[in-house]
Amino acid sequence: MRAVAGMLAVALLTGAVWLAWWLSAERMGAAMGLGPPDGVVLVDRCYEVSDSEGNSDGTNCQGRFTPAGASAGDARPIVVNGTTGKHRAGTRLPVRLVRGVAYELSSAPAVKYGTGAGAVLVLGAVPAGWLLVGVRRGEAPEVMTLVVGLFIGFAAVAVLGIVVGLLAGLVELAL
Repeated sequence: MRAVAGMLAVALLTGAVWLAWWLSAERMGAAMGLGPPDGVVLVDRCYEVSDSEGNSDGTNCQGRFTPAGASAGDARPIVVNGTTGKHRAGTRLPVRLVRGVAYELSSAPAVKYGTGAGAVLVLGAVPAGWLLVGVRRGEAPEVMTLVVGLFIGFAAVAVLGIVVGLLAGLVELAL
């Protein structure tokens, strides 16, 4: 039984790391401006977007994307998610592409994806830790330990989200 619990703990940790990376790493890196821009978007219009509950979810801009090193004749339509605000028509935005979506250097998507990745990691790490404690002690850990661990984990994710937001905002101001 201890071997099964240990293997399940490793599977939970591996799955959480993989899922957090797959869901967030590229998008968060693009929004934080890691790496050179993939091209430039010539803005046509910007608009406010909202989530499924009608809450504001930031600003998106539509425009024509020209890859780095290409001519304007190679431009194609694209939407830039989570821009720093409503840009005027004709503004040129350096962007990074991830899976066909363009991202401007902006703290909002970086915080959103960073917090999501942190939550996924906590949801995998806390139960895995709970199982590993039981394996080490040779007994089944108490359920209350899991509940307290999840609470502490979510608090850590909230603090991490605030710190990432502050750092991304400082980087944005510096540029």
